[in-house]
Amino acid sequence: MTTTASANMSNKSANMSNKNDDNFTLPAWIYNNQRFFTEERLAIFSESWQIACHVSEIAKPGDYITLKFINERAAVIRLDDGSIAAFHNTCRHRAHAVLSGEAGHCKRVHVCPYHAWTYNMDGSLRGIPGGSADDIQQAGPGLPKIDTEVFAGFVWIRFGGQGPSVAQRLEKFTDLLHAYRIDEMQPNHDLVEEEHAVDWKNIMDNYLEGYHVAAGHPNLNQMFTAAYDVTSDAELGYSFATQVLRDTPNGDEAAQDYMNHLPHVAHLPADYARRWSYLSLFPNTNIGLQPDSIDYFIAYPIAPGRAVFRSQSFSLPNPPAAVQQSRIAAGRVWEAVQNEDNGLTISVQEGLAGSSYQHGYLSPNEPGVRAFRDWMRQRMTVAREVTAPLAYK
Repeated sequence: MTTTASANMSNKSANMSNKNDDNFTLPAWIYNNQRFFTEERLAIFSESWQIACHVSEIAKPGDYITLKFINERAAVIRLDDGSIAAFHNTCRHRAHAVLSGEAGHCKRVHVCPYHAWTYNMDGSLRGIPGGSADDIQQAGPGLPKIDTEVFAGFVWIRFGGQGPSVAQRLEKFTDLLHAYRIDEMQPNHDLVEEEHAVDWKNIMDNYLEGYHVAAGHPNLNQMFTAAYDVTSDAELGYSFATQVLRDTPNGDEAAQDYMNHLPHVAHLPADYARRWSYLSLFPNTNIGLQPDSIDYFIAYPIAPGRAVFRSQSFSLPNPPAAVQQSRIAAGRVWEAVQNEDNGLTISVQEGLAGSSYQHGYLSPNEPGVRAFRDWMRQRMTVAREVTAPLAYK
């Protein structure tokens, strides 16, 4: 994609109309700008699909989870007929949260703990203490519904907007995801949420390329062959990267322990029993696929230059001892990788805030970052501007 932009290069005004900016990264200023942060929440996140939970976490009718996402509160529940509903977890009366806790079970109705307004399991308004049928009618239909979709073993929600479903956007990978039997899996640990002093786009840029692995993750790099294959699509908004484990164990003790214990997983196609793969759905959802387990992580903004990192891993129940050992070893590998990435992205965030860096240059080894950049530009054209327009300063 060839685009043009107006830019300020080396602190001098320059007309970029005749210059190809196809290889430029997103501009540095959008990674720590209050107005851009405010606008991206509406233009990007209010219309995006997000993983709410795994289907096993609301396995029985009445099981529910709650979550907070930027300025929204949501509840997701399994109904009596086995279907799944999601609604805003904010009482119609005085805006108190109706469902409390991160997870729970509803036997019949939801009762707001503030004034005891009651709602049916699907969020429809049932009763108002001291109120008549007319009061119920005037109060409205109940807790506003949220779009839901079950795909690849996860419950996805979307607070607003239109556009293709998750299944439509990730259609190319449906068979592969199905082969991992994600819908049969169970969580390996509780949900992890951490606050990071980096912008969510910085986290995504880092995850979407393997270009930094050799230098930034030397131990991880020793586990794989040189090939790092990437398929990305800026229109559908995804990137898929995959790499093959070496036949001979390399790396530190955790890496060798993982590779020595990893058994052949017969239900995976082709050579995916020897691959780690990374599927990203823009703007901010990432699913890691390993033969022994899968995980997801989501990065979303809470302030300019600050993000929440939410993650969880899953595997099939009752795994053989070898699979358990390989999964534990993989956890040690990923802990080291995450610590390394934290250091890398913090340094990048500091550099983005400095005066010397206005944008970077994308190498041919970063197609996922390029697709993410183009996807962002399509939704926020100001992201083409190398320096912040006056309205954003």
